[in-house]
Parts: sequence; C-alpha cells; structure tokens
Amino acid sequence: MENKKLSSDFTFFGKGYFSKKAGKIVPSTSPQGTVDIAWCGRYIKSDRAKWATEELRRRMSMSSDDDLRKFKLLNFEAVAGSGTFKRGCASGLIERSQYIVLDVDDLSSTEEARAVQRTLVADSSVETALCFLSPKGHGTKWWVELPVWCMDMTFSEQYAALSRYVGYEYGIQADLSCSNVNRLCFLPYDPDCFINAKYLSL
Repeated sequence: MENKKLSSDFTFFGKGYFSKKAGKIVPSTSPQGTVDIAWCGRYIKSDRAKWATEELRRRMSMSSDDDLRKFKLLNFEAVAGSGTFKRGCASGLIERSQYIVLDVDDLSSTEEARAVQRTLVADSSVETALCFLSPKGHGTKWWVELPVWCMDMTFSEQYAALSRYVGYEYGIQADLSCSNVNRLCFLPYDPDCFINAKYLSL
C-alpha cells in the first residue's frame, strides 16, 4: 500500500475560484483543515449546501455540462476522502486515510441513485462509513472503510478491486475515472445520507 499509516481524518477544501493565471474556474488546492466521517455526515444532512444542491438540479435541464461543472466548482465545498494533503495534488499526500470513496454516476434518476444507495449500504462484506447522493442527484457516493483484503494494494488497485466487486455482486458500474488518490468529493445536501452509527458515538 502507498502509505501504511492510516488516518481517520482527511482534508477539507473550500469552494473553487476563477484563476487569472489559468484563465478558468479551478478547484481549491488550499486545505482548510482536517475533518472526519461524523463531521461530513452532519454537513451533508445540514442546510449548508442545500441552496447549491437545489439550484444545480434546477439548472440541469437548461444548462450545458460545462456550465454545470463550473457551478459545482464555485458553489460546493469538497473533501479529499482518501487522505490528508498539504495541497490538492497527489504529490502533496501526507498520509492515507482508512477510507475510499466509490463513485457511481450517470444513473437515470434520483430514484435509481437512492436504490443503489440502499443496495450498497446493505452489503455485509464491505463496511459503509457514509453513503449519499451526488450533487446532481443522479449518482451515489459510497464511502467505505478499506477491506482487509485490499490493504496491501495501491490506491488505484483498491479502487479497481472495489469497482469489480460491486460490478460482479450487483451489476453496478463505478466511475473508473475517479481512481486518483487526491480525487475531491463535493459535499452536497442530502437529508437521507447514511452515516454509520459507530462514528456518531465517537
């Protein structure tokens, strides 16, 4: 594994901004601090991202994919769930976390995304830490504790192995483009976010 020391914390990033140097909207690369699973769960269930989530979904039928991407960058805060970072790139990795976030995107509806959430949370072989719908509502974020059987793999190998697992067990196709360790996960509003109860008792 890339880093044997596993943390229960990960890095929180603010909203993106327009970079004059790059000439475009870019994600924030300056860490705002470290957070944990319970904090993320409370954030997602709170109203903190409610306006941004509802406005993004309202715009989906009348905006281009590029415009929606820019809106997400400017209006959603994010975390790098797989570790703590000095900055928002893989070379800035301080230590790995004990988690990995699997993305299931491009589902047909919010209802299908919610059904995928229920299926993944019910899995008894991989322990779910968090599971919630994506900002657009047509995807599911499955945040899991790393299973023992993939602890000695690199991050990309872990992501690929978990993707194969959900594909084989449930016919669910994970987004394979998300297999980089510094991948940011936008924090949306989802009052039905699943939080593993053990984190709430800590």
